[in-house]
Amino acid sequence: MTNSKKRVVSWIVLIVFSFVIFGSSCFIITHADHDCTGEDCSVCMELAECHNALNALGTAFIGGVNLAVAMLILAVTASSFTKTKTEHTTLISLKAELLN
Repeated sequence: MTNSKKRVVSWIVLIVFSFVIFGSSCFIITHADHDCTGEDCSVCMELAECHNALNALGTAFIGGVNLAVAMLILAVTASSFTKTKTEHTTLISLKAELLN
């Protein structure tokens, strides 16, 4: 995939996730005080589904943040080790240092 296609897909996913979160939140807010009909109340079932969707998206977001932080820590650690080991690895860099 090219860079522009990745951006378009990313924006579409962002819009869908935002719509799901916003729609679920609005549905929960507007139907929290409904007249429940009992065991097979369709509004209660929808409220439970919206609540589950919000919990699933929240868990996925936190998992993604944890993964990103772990990868950042790994990258910083790896780059600090490679910087200390590669200061004079070629004969040309050693010769240039001796001429100074």
